Amino acid sequence: MQFDFFTWLAGIPDWIYGILQWIYHLIMGIFFWAWGVIEWLWASVFAPESFMFLFRAVLFPGLIFVVLTLIWAVWFTRKLWGRIQDRRGPVHMGKYGGLQLFADAIKLIAKENIIPDNAKRWMFRFLPGLLLVVVLLPFCFIPWDFDYWFIADLSVSLVLVFAFLTAVPVVALLAGWVSGSKYSLIGGFRAANNQFAAEIPMIISSVGPAILAGSLSLMGIAQAQTSVWFAVLLPINLATFLVAAIASVGIFPFDAPVADSEIIFGWRTEFTGIYFTLTYFAEFAEQMLYSALIVALFLGGPVGLPFLPGAVNFIIKFIITFFFFVLVSSSFQRLRQDQIVHYCWKYLLPLALLNVVIAMLAIVYLPGIAALLPLGGP
Repeated sequence: MQFDFFTWLAGIPDWIYGILQWIYHLIMGIFFWAWGVIEWLWASVFAPESFMFLFRAVLFPGLIFVVLTLIWAVWFTRKLWGRIQDRRGPVHMGKYGGLQLFADAIKLIAKENIIPDNAKRWMFRFLPGLLLVVVLLPFCFIPWDFDYWFIADLSVSLVLVFAFLTAVPVVALLAGWVSGSKYSLIGGFRAANNQFAAEIPMIISSVGPAILAGSLSLMGIAQAQTSVWFAVLLPINLATFLVAAIASVGIFPFDAPVADSEIIFGWRTEFTGIYFTLTYFAEFAEQMLYSALIVALFLGGPVGLPFLPGAVNFIIKFIITFFFFVLVSSSFQRLRQDQIVHYCWKYLLPLALLNVVIAMLAIVYLPGIAALLPLGGP
């Protein structure tokens, strides 16, 4: 078969045209794909509604705000403990010792992460981070403000918060078990025991506000207190919730799970470096969460001084509540494990139930109180 040069030459324009078409379609395909990505980013991130949701979730009242508040909470706790116990507290790093936490964090992160030979290695690495995430997620449901400054408002947010918090002692027990140490395991069992002892009185204490508001939403409970704070109708529930929350966190006087004079440092004994830092921050984050829950359930949430924004009212009450949280935890001696169960079940539980019953009777027989609540409205 002979090669026809002139026929081949005549087909070059069609070949070039085909290549140009292929390049054109490729460029247009890339362009439309990039344009679709830009439209998706705009709809998901840069559109006003989506952008402001991300702003709330990331900045305020989201992750960055919670982390900054966590840093403040650690500093505030150490300074307050120092004043109560006639010590100076942190003073050397930064103004009023404000940079001491950063120095401690750098020191801990720089330390070697020692994993015991008997530990389950991947779980040992995974559980501290999981613990911090479980404690931080419920902050999504805290109603810092009625109109705007909240991340999620679900009809069962109160139930979800307790569902997350119930996982905390489970993680502590698993952390004690995977550490391969008898002290850690004993501390894990003690942490679970604290939760079992304190959880029922705490949930009963939160049932009162839910019943009075007729809602299981933290937003709905806070909105129901525009006329009267539930701390007025449920003062005993406020006290029992505070004590049960301290017992659930496992700090003084309910710190048997990490009793250094008995079991070294409990379920956190084997954690070092960044792993210990995560568990340390999780403890303070849990205290902050319970303080925010007390504000939402009993102190009206954003309801307060009318000339201040709702979020500012909430933060002021949050700081005051956290102050009492630290005050109680720094003023009493350590209780034995059996005493913790004894006090929670023998005293906190009956008192929590009694206050709910009294509040229900007051609503039925005192119409003036019923008129202040959503259930007693017209």
